Amino acid sequence: MRSNLAYVCRQLLYRITISCRKSMGVHTLLQNASNTFNTLSRSRKLLILLIFFLGFLYLVPYIFRLQRSSSVEIDPNEECLAQTLVEFQSKIDELNAFSSGDFDEIPFSQKLAYVGNGNVAAALGSDNGLYIRLYRALSQPVKFWPLVQTHLDGKIKEVTVLDIRSGVAHKIQVKSTTTGCIIIRSQVYAHRSRPALLVQDIHIQNPSRQALAVELDQIGASGWENVKVESASFTTNSGENVMYKIYSGLVPVTKSPMMIPVAIATVTMESSMVKVSHSSTSSFHIITSVHYSRPQTSEEAFKYIADSIHQAKGELEIGLNMNEKQLKLEHTRVWDKLWFSGFSISHSLASGAVNGDRINKTIYYVLSNAPAPLHNVRSTQDDKLAIEKILYYPDRCYEGHSTLGADTLWINPEDESQIARVVTTWMITLEKQGCSVIAQSGSEGILQAMILSLGPLHFHNQHLEMTSHPSDLHRDLHFRRINYGNNTHVNISVVVGEDNKATLFVALDRNDKPYYGCDAGCLDPPVPLSNEKHQFPVKLTDPATSVLYITADKQHMEELKHAIHVKEINEAPAHDHHVIALHKHGHHFGGLPTIFWVAIAFLIIIFHLFLFKLIYNEYCYGQDKFSRSRYNL
Repeated sequence: MRSNLAYVCRQLLYRITISCRKSMGVHTLLQNASNTFNTLSRSRKLLILLIFFLGFLYLVPYIFRLQRSSSVEIDPNEECLAQTLVEFQSKIDELNAFSSGDFDEIPFSQKLAYVGNGNVAAALGSDNGLYIRLYRALSQPVKFWPLVQTHLDGKIKEVTVLDIRSGVAHKIQVKSTTTGCIIIRSQVYAHRSRPALLVQDIHIQNPSRQALAVELDQIGASGWENVKVESASFTTNSGENVMYKIYSGLVPVTKSPMMIPVAIATVTMESSMVKVSHSSTSSFHIITSVHYSRPQTSEEAFKYIADSIHQAKGELEIGLNMNEKQLKLEHTRVWDKLWFSGFSISHSLASGAVNGDRINKTIYYVLSNAPAPLHNVRSTQDDKLAIEKILYYPDRCYEGHSTLGADTLWINPEDESQIARVVTTWMITLEKQGCSVIAQSGSEGILQAMILSLGPLHFHNQHLEMTSHPSDLHRDLHFRRINYGNNTHVNISVVVGEDNKATLFVALDRNDKPYYGCDAGCLDPPVPLSNEKHQFPVKLTDPATSVLYITADKQHMEELKHAIHVKEINEAPAHDHHVIALHKHGHHFGGLPTIFWVAIAFLIIIFHLFLFKLIYNEYCYGQDKFSRSRYNL
């Protein structure tokens, strides 16, 4: 026992001795550094202090960031919110979904989760109600609120997610408990193939050990003058009895004496307060059916109310007889087909540049305001064949400049009325630039016209041409599955290489006959196109002509060179470095790191201090007027 105690004491003394030696070594080192610093001249002392000061300024932001991150406590509600967003993360990263919530300091425009199908529109995260079609867009407000709002007592977090690929808006509310996360999910979509229907599904999950009380706020009509309300019930094929109300009346057209006859049938909630038992879930399926006619005088509009009521009731009962999952699947499949064609662009850091997020969301808004008669369950086979003929054989669309440079087409709308204005501007642009026929075919035709306008790509009677000027091709562009013919899809890419030169690539997804391509001037023989990428140089001609031509008529392409009449043709020069740097790095100086610019500034300061010291030593040192005064006693 004593020997063990002695051993422990010896180890303790040894460690104390080592610690003292180390502290003495550090003390000696600091003393030597202080003595060395004191022996330096004043200029060198200032230089060393300046170096330490600049280094401290460089490290201050990182120090504060570490302190802030270490001091912030993690909110358990935010953890619950993050868990619910996992299922959307891949779509958010790919710019196919957009989220906003309590954890984001973002403008209201990004909190708008808008859904529409060309007939009706509504939005989560908005105080406005229902919108119906007036002229070119869903711009006519109706004083009717179709969406049921859910409220939960206590501290909660919520997020809205707009999934543009499926045309579904999500609202998620969470509250953390000791046994898990209470989650309220609300999904809203305006049905694509059944345009009268607006569907909302609410799912409440309560993993806690106590019953949960959730308030359901169903406003319905509010401020709608002379509206008539009727109650009715419907027994579904599965035997479920569903209560619903029918609202009918006239809606005054904005800034017009005309009236619109409107009838709305919507499922009603049994109670404004629902209790969810512990460790259980509860779901609600709310369908709203909307039917209306074109604007008319008050006398004429009254005649159409009875028919609108009949149509709204019929559409609602058909929707109630369908399986909830099947109803949603029918909707999402149509949106998936609408996005068959597309466009992508390399991300730019330049101020005011239009990037993929804004392009995707704007295209979604325009498509949401357009009907899809090709997928409407009410469309006949003859109607669909007529639409397909227009889609596959576009005539003289598009004829204007690239819409990428038009700021009025890419604003961030803050509410439904601004969305309608953007959509109206787009529709006027497409109609006046030769795309009126294809735009009338519905969502598919409008999407094709929008993609062509971004090029700009122009369809003529016998060929497709890309009319971009070589100086405008300073970002990577990809046009996917442009319709050309009954069974042909064209892919066109613009790729800016390391040498800052743009190159064109063309491939066919599929084709029902041979297709050919040629570059500017068409002086070279036509190149047969296939599913493999074919490279075309970007050429600059005098006078300026299109940079690419595609056609199925080989003779027509061989004759084009005699009709274009170019005087001079050369390979387009590389883009200036500052132009590419502006898009890649947000400024003209290239992608140099911050430490580089700190070092440059530091060297400039050192140079001026050294220069000042030389001037002082050369002209001032030793002269009486610059020396200190001395007094003799």
